Amino acid sequence: MNSKKWIFVLIILFVLLSGCLNARSGDTAGNISNEKITGQIMLQGLTFNTELDPALLLAKTQGKPLFVYARSEYCGACKQFEAETFTNKTVIEKLNTNFILVSIDVDNQKTETRNFKIRATPTEIFLDSNGTEIKKLLGYRTNQTFLDEINKIVK
Repeated sequence: MNSKKWIFVLIILFVLLSGCLNARSGDTAGNISNEKITGQIMLQGLTFNTELDPALLLAKTQGKPLFVYARSEYCGACKQFEAETFTNKTVIEKLNTNFILVSIDVDNQKTETRNFKIRATPTEIFLDSNGTEIKKLLGYRTNQTFLDEINKIVK
């Protein structure tokens, strides 16, 4: 093969490889912000703390309960829940107004996963401002079912 053909082949491979790497750099469901702030993650329309202790301190100072969302990057039900529920304007408003939000990645945060006894994802846990569990929901919830649970907690 002459040098012009090699250069052409290398350029094509570079372009193809660049596209593959770019596609993998974000979440495959498109629901995680590429701009991760230290200690926070964006899931659709909501900003979650990723560390429990600072979130507990915020909860105490603001007198709000916590919403802890346990998820995995590879969980299909998590991606569906995030795509449907964390884009719902009513859910976003209720969570932002009434709770301190925490997201736990069960693959990377093993201590929290053990402490909360998380066996499957998604798991939604509501804690009072002192960190005592109010309610734990296992699995995917529809918007209305999830809103009903939120409304019971914030009465």
